[in-house]
Amino acid sequence: MKTCIQKFLQALGDADKQVLQQCLQHAKQALPEDAMPWYLGNAHSPTGYLTPDHAKIILGLRKDWTPVPHGLLWDAPDQTPFSRSAALAQLATELRDLGHVTGWRNEKFSFWPDSEILLNGQCIEPTDKLQSAFEMERAAYRFFGLRSHAVHVNGFTEDGFVWCGRRSLTKPTDPGMLDNIAAGGLPAGESLQLCGVREMAEEAGLSEALALTAVASGQVTTCRSVVRGWHHETLWVYNLLVPADVQPVNQDGEVAEFTLLSPQQVVQAIASKSMTVDASCVIAHIFLS
Repeated sequence: MKTCIQKFLQALGDADKQVLQQCLQHAKQALPEDAMPWYLGNAHSPTGYLTPDHAKIILGLRKDWTPVPHGLLWDAPDQTPFSRSAALAQLATELRDLGHVTGWRNEKFSFWPDSEILLNGQCIEPTDKLQSAFEMERAAYRFFGLRSHAVHVNGFTEDGFVWCGRRSLTKPTDPGMLDNIAAGGLPAGESLQLCGVREMAEEAGLSEALALTAVASGQVTTCRSVVRGWHHETLWVYNLLVPADVQPVNQDGEVAEFTLLSPQQVVQAIASKSMTVDASCVIAHIFLS
């Protein structure tokens, strides 16, 4: 695997490498000045961040959400993760029905507060041994400005080329843009490895035996304002050597096509913003591998 990455990097000029380095430098954008932190019960750090409009919408729908000097408080400290999840499911459904949450997936993400998931500024691996604060429909995460988790796989060939998928035009997020060979949000109750293996099968038609050879290579956290709120996601990076006799073929309709790109073509796609921000950061992460 290291040889593939070395060949990729050796094919790049200084200007190309600067493009990749800038991806990592800009991965975390500053919060908007008017972003409103919200807190779960007695939490000492923000649970998420709301736009002013989103805060007003919630206050108009719920009496157990209250303004406090430092943001917004959901007074649910004594509830269980199950009851919090049920309450948020009802709220998210109302927001969907009112048109404030779009791209509904019927898929839940687990949420871990920073006090549980962060260690020395880095996320620890989310597992079933780590108690989540609640679960919620993934489409609502940006509305509430919550940290989500996703698995992204770089698919390298032996000569340092990279397999990239083009997202289906029906995808609710970044339709038609280039992406990694496989990538997907981490559903509640699923391990990082299982998520990666499943995504490689569904999106690229790769066998379990091949998918299990992917090497865990760290993480990148991205933060930015988006139309639907605040995007905050930790991307768990895996690098995979794709044999010469294997060609990815989509199985679930989420990828329109796969393209094998040279290192220079990858950088060009990143520079022209025809590749998703998250996929760009995951490829740029090879500097840290």
